[in-house]
Amino acid sequence: MLEQNMALTNGIIKGINKLQYSGLYVRDDFSEGIEIKDVISDEIRHKMVTSVRNLMTDAGSNKRARLENHMLQMSQYLEHLVEEITSSDSIIFNIIDIKQFDLYTYQHSVNVCVLSCVLGKAYNMPPDKLLRLAWAAVLHDIGKMFIDKAIINKPDRLTTKEFEIIKTHPVLGSDWIRKNRLPPTVAASVLQHHEKFDGKGYPFGRKADEIFLFGRIISLIDVYDAITSKRPYREPTLPSEAYEYILGNSGQAFHPEVVELFAKTIAPYPLGVQVQLSNGMKGIVYENYEDCLTRPLIKIYPEPGQSKEENVYIDLKNDTNAYNITIQKVFM
Repeated sequence: MLEQNMALTNGIIKGINKLQYSGLYVRDDFSEGIEIKDVISDEIRHKMVTSVRNLMTDAGSNKRARLENHMLQMSQYLEHLVEEITSSDSIIFNIIDIKQFDLYTYQHSVNVCVLSCVLGKAYNMPPDKLLRLAWAAVLHDIGKMFIDKAIINKPDRLTTKEFEIIKTHPVLGSDWIRKNRLPPTVAASVLQHHEKFDGKGYPFGRKADEIFLFGRIISLIDVYDAITSKRPYREPTLPSEAYEYILGNSGQAFHPEVVELFAKTIAPYPLGVQVQLSNGMKGIVYENYEDCLTRPLIKIYPEPGQSKEENVYIDLKNDTNAYNITIQKVFM
């Protein structure tokens, strides 16, 4: 679309927005050596968002032929996703995600699907099992299509009565999935995606290993993606803070085994993100370590007059002199 070293003019930026790209990475001399690979291409991601929107819009209609066409289309995209994930050598998920308000519901469904499959790969699931997980994840909120939109889209805190209505969506979604002849594991996972490890979830208060594995995975990823998303009534939580929230709720809201794999797979500080350290220095995340994602390698911004050959790196994991240094701020 653009040749290397072309300047980003207002016209080019408008063209990028028109093509519905939600963001881009800019490569410069300082970030040389960092290569960020998404699990799926922007094109496929956009097509999946559109497909989810079409499927959810027609979920409660009598337009059977259109609905079956949407299901077939989604099946093709999910098979592509599973193929991309199983063929990738990548272990750590490093993507910085940007969501649009008007497409949040559908983007959230796609993100939960992608991240759930990333965790499914960490469980060494075979492709057929990953595909069932993908279906459950992308349809986890399908039941909300049968609830009053005024409640779903309410920008303020829900009343007790409204929340009780919202809590019916796992049952509604599971019923819809059974009626549309998707595998029983998909229906069970959608039914359980708000159950919690300590038994304080809904709709049935199941706990620990009573919750199906897919449900445990989707439950965690659903929360992670939701709190890192900007909503009309609140700012997004930084991925690093969301990461701490997930780890802090291990053994309470989330299954410890799922949290452990999450901690090795989803990077709280994605490659290329700008950070400020507790010693006042600023830089970018240059490398992540699978066994310690909270302590990455940081490439420090040069001082005025400093040459390229004098690059400074701080290794928060391996440099004993940096053990007292922490990441204090992330610039998204």
